Amino acid sequence: MNWQSKTLVALFLSIFCSLSFFDVAAQASLEIDPDSSLPDTNALKSMAKSAVGTAYVNQLKEKAAKLHDYKCYCRLYTRKGGVWKDYGGADYLYKYRGLFKATIKTKDYRNGSVVVRDPSGVIKGCGGGTLSFMKITLKEDSRTLQLPTGYSLAQSDFGSLYEVLATSLNSGAAASMTQSANVKAFPGEVSIIVLRSAPAPDSPILEVLYISNDTKTPVGWHTFQNGVPHALVLFQNLETNKGLSEDLFAF
Repeated sequence: MNWQSKTLVALFLSIFCSLSFFDVAAQASLEIDPDSSLPDTNALKSMAKSAVGTAYVNQLKEKAAKLHDYKCYCRLYTRKGGVWKDYGGADYLYKYRGLFKATIKTKDYRNGSVVVRDPSGVIKGCGGGTLSFMKITLKEDSRTLQLPTGYSLAQSDFGSLYEVLATSLNSGAAASMTQSANVKAFPGEVSIIVLRSAPAPDSPILEVLYISNDTKTPVGWHTFQNGVPHALVLFQNLETNKGLSEDLFAF
């Protein structure tokens, strides 16, 4: 590889690194205000009373496994210094057995970047706009795929998210839920699962999962750091079992 090629690759990786194509802090307004649209920490602890174990999480995972494919829009928010920012999102496609495609939607040069796991199981990415000609192969544990929520884009399908939740419970975390609630951020009633670091009721919240009572799929995934809200993903405009072709995941 000559020095020009090395320079181009380094430039591309610097743009691509750590999923920074979600960084659109310059956006003028939020679609929702998480602080006013979601229950606060005290409300969550008082609402979620029924204990949740891995058996229930496995039921959710089994329902997700019955989805041959789906597509949705994933909108990401992060919170820093007590202020929420809209970090853009991605058009997300998923097909049974791990195929996924995320097309990044932002208001900066990262718009149009794509990450895909193709039918051969390889994860690849390319930049948006003038960088669309540059393509790289990514490892499963690549930092490039790490989201501000702490999850990997490569493991962000519903089944994988539920699997991480079950793993947390098996590792000593505890969860409780309310089976029916109206939350401003979401249309229709939702179930709310609150994951805490330990069984004690006053243990710090790690994550809050909002599940549609209609579809039994996540509509929101809220992560915390040191018991404080940190990031939020909304799963919007979900369409399931559309017969998505494998060709859509070719790269």
